[in-house]
Amino acid sequence: MMTRQVCLITGATEGIGKATAQALAGKGFTIVLAARNLAKAEATRSEIRAATGTEDIDIVIGDLASLTQVRRMAEVVQMRHPTIDLLINNAGIMAPERRLTEDGLESSFQVNYLSHLLLTQLLLGALEKSGQGRIINLGSSVYSIGAFDARNLQSERRFSAIGAYAASKLFVLMSTIELGERLRGTRITANALNPGVVNTHMLKSATGLFKLIALLATPFAVSPEKGAATSLYLATSPDVATVSGGYFANGRQEPVKSKSNTENNRALLWDFSMKALGLTGPASV
Repeated sequence: MMTRQVCLITGATEGIGKATAQALAGKGFTIVLAARNLAKAEATRSEIRAATGTEDIDIVIGDLASLTQVRRMAEVVQMRHPTIDLLINNAGIMAPERRLTEDGLESSFQVNYLSHLLLTQLLLGALEKSGQGRIINLGSSVYSIGAFDARNLQSERRFSAIGAYAASKLFVLMSTIELGERLRGTRITANALNPGVVNTHMLKSATGLFKLIALLATPFAVSPEKGAATSLYLATSPDVATVSGGYFANGRQEPVKSKSNTENNRALLWDFSMKALGLTGPASV
């Protein structure tokens, strides 16, 4: 009997993540839902089972605002699923004000970027066991207005909700490119994507300047199912089996347009992140 491929996806209880999880379950993947809320995760599992007929849906609970919980999630996942074929770092927040997590880190920086980087690093061994492990990081087109300032990575000097969010998505993109380089010669690829303007809870609950942007964008927003299209393409298409370190939108690779995205800045961000996580050097598998 053929072994089902395993996909771990964060933020899978609503929006794009939920649509992606359901579509991949329908394609025969074993789905591991990483979520903060057990009740929501169980409800999502029931919905996906009813829609697809698959029983192979696991749940792992943890909060990305806690590095301790991220490490525990990685341990649980590896105990249950020694081999992972697909890691989709989908979860994200937009913090209306500057808040620090229990780790003393700005919340959008940690949840959108750093905790996903930690989860990825901890699961590289399981991904390497796959015939071709794929890492997919959810970005956003707003990365283009994000700024890389080594003295203000966590909005220490100034804060705005849209600025912190944009910066976190820029960091996701920069680290994906860096990780793609560091994983050359392995069986793992890493790519980032822009799902487009999607009608999700984040869009509806926007505040401040982002609320105005959301109101203007809402008439053009697509459904979560359509928003999941590029994630599904990167997850399953043989056309991108060997592509790594790329940025995709609308099902195709696009150039990165940011003056911050330099080799030197990517190295600075990587070094800072590894030190903040207590990890060392390059990705190891």
